[in-house]
Amino acid sequence: MKFPRRAIFFGRFQPFHKGHLYVAENILKEYEEIVFLVGMSTESHTERNPFTAGERIEMIRLAMKEAGFDLSRVITSALPTLEIHIASAHHAIYASPHSEAIFIGNPIVSQILREAGFNVIVPKPYKREIYNGTLIRRYMAEQNDKWRELVPKSVAEFLDSIKATERLKNITSPSERHILGEENSLD
Repeated sequence: MKFPRRAIFFGRFQPFHKGHLYVAENILKEYEEIVFLVGMSTESHTERNPFTAGERIEMIRLAMKEAGFDLSRVITSALPTLEIHIASAHHAIYASPHSEAIFIGNPIVSQILREAGFNVIVPKPYKREIYNGTLIRRYMAEQNDKWRELVPKSVAEFLDSIKATERLKNITSPSERHILGEENSLD
């Protein structure tokens, strides 16, 4: 059986932003299909991973449709939160359809996947200083509308619909960190 030329784009996509879209567009210039492998899918509502796997998949599909891509070229898969080791690398690959390459920006996971024998490509980041999830999540938590410029319009509308800025504000509030035991109490 001949499989379509396909590549995996492995990431957390917290949230899906214009930098992710740039990488995806470049992958689809070379490959017939793209598999978005959503990592850390069993973690949500935390400062680092505030969105559920389902919400991230929704963002990806909305952004790809908005960008004019035929969604029959877009596959999504989710990977539970795993420890970082060789066995996890194989688990990640088995969670996705057959692919020729894996695009991933995380240097540690990239190395593990290479050591496991996979064709790993580290994509060239697109304006990483502004298009990065940490900055976007910080803007959202601070109720700073600059985040809207960093994500596709459809993603911003979706994030508004789930009250994402309110979620980020609550997750990152000092009282919430205290309740969760992540901050030393002065009492």
